[in-house]
Amino acid sequence: MKQKILPDFSATLLLLCVLAGCSSVNNLPKLENNRELLPANVLELPNAGDLTLDEMETGVWIQLNPDRSLEDTQLLMERDTGPYRLGVGDELEITIYGYGEGENQRTLPIDPAGNITYMMVGTVPAAGRTIDELTEDMRARLSEELKYAILNITPYHFGSQTFTVLGQMKYPQVYPLEGRMRLLDALAKAGGTKLGEIRNVSADIHDLAHATLVRGGQVVPIDFEKLVYEADATQNLEIRSGDIIFVPSALERKIYALGSFNSPQGVQFAHSSLSLMNAVVQAGGMNTATSDGHILIIRGNTVRPKIMLMDMSQFDSKKARVFKIIGGRAMDVQLQPGDIVYAVPKKFSFAREVIKDAIRTFATTLTSDAATDIYQRDVDPFNFGTERPD
Repeated sequence: MKQKILPDFSATLLLLCVLAGCSSVNNLPKLENNRELLPANVLELPNAGDLTLDEMETGVWIQLNPDRSLEDTQLLMERDTGPYRLGVGDELEITIYGYGEGENQRTLPIDPAGNITYMMVGTVPAAGRTIDELTEDMRARLSEELKYAILNITPYHFGSQTFTVLGQMKYPQVYPLEGRMRLLDALAKAGGTKLGEIRNVSADIHDLAHATLVRGGQVVPIDFEKLVYEADATQNLEIRSGDIIFVPSALERKIYALGSFNSPQGVQFAHSSLSLMNAVVQAGGMNTATSDGHILIIRGNTVRPKIMLMDMSQFDSKKARVFKIIGGRAMDVQLQPGDIVYAVPKKFSFAREVIKDAIRTFATTLTSDAATDIYQRDVDPFNFGTERPD
C-alpha cells in the first residue's frame, strides 16, 4: 500500500513545489533520453507549407524551400509590362506645331483632381491614362479648332510614382520612379550601402542577409546577398511604384516578437544571448484570447528561411515545463539576431498561412520602425514625439 501511495504523494509534492517556484527543482535528476535535448536536425521539406500545425513536429528546424505553397508571391515578382499610366504630380510638355507662327509649347502639371487644363480644350482628365490615350483625346478636342495643327505630348517630370529606400544606405529617402528601374538601380540611386568606421578602419555596417523588399504590404522573396555579392541577375527585380527597400544594420542585435503577444515588439539582445523564454517574457507573454498556443520561429532570409514550431504548453507552469527549461532539463531555443518569433493566432491551420502572415507582419513592423527612426533623426531630433513644439 505504501509503495502505491508514495509515488503519487511524491508527484503531488513535486508539483506543489514547482508551482511555488521551489529552487530545489534544479537539483532533481536529469531526464534520460530527452528527445528535446538532442541536436535539432534541419529537415529538407520542399512542401512544408502544406503541413498543418498539428502535423508539424515541434522543436525541429525545417528548411523551407521555395515551393508551390508560396507560389502567390511569384505574382509580386512579375514584371509590369503595361505602358506607363499618368498620375497626380506628373508634369507634361505639350507642343502644338502649326499654331500661329512656329510652335506653341507649355509645361503643365497634373493637378490634385487628376486633370490638366489647356487652352482651347479646357479641363482634360489625365490621371490613369497613358500618354497615347491622352494625346488621342486632346487631338480630337483640338481638331474642331485647329484642323492642320500637330499635337505632341511628352513626359517632362515623373512625380506620381515613387519608391522608398530605408535603413543603412547613404541617402535613405523617397525617390521618383523615372521610367523603368531595377533593384540595383534603386540601391545605386540611394548612394549604395553605408560604411561605418571601427578603430579607424572602414567596415560594412549593413545586413544584406535580412534586407527586404516590401510591395503592397508583402515581402518579395529577394536574396540581396546574391544580388550584390554574386551579381545574380535573377534577383535584380524591376521596381514598382510604392516599393519599400529596407537594409537593416549589422550592428543592431534584435529579434522581432510579433503576432499574438500581449506586447509585440522588437527585442534587443541585452547580453550575448537571447532565448525564446526571454523573448516571450519581454513581449508580455502570450495573449490567451487570440493565440492558439504555438510559436513559429523564422530564421534567415525570406527566400529560403528555416522555421521551427514550438508548442507553448511546454512553458505552462501547471505542467511544470517552464521550470524544466529553467533547470536545464527541457529545451529552450537560443535565438539569433534577425529571428522572427511569431505567436500564432487561432485563425490559422496550415504552416504556409502562418509563414505568410508572420513575414507580412514583419515587413510592416520593419518599415514602420525605419520611418520612425528617420523622423526622430531628421524631423524630431530631440524626440519630442507628438509633443514637439512649433
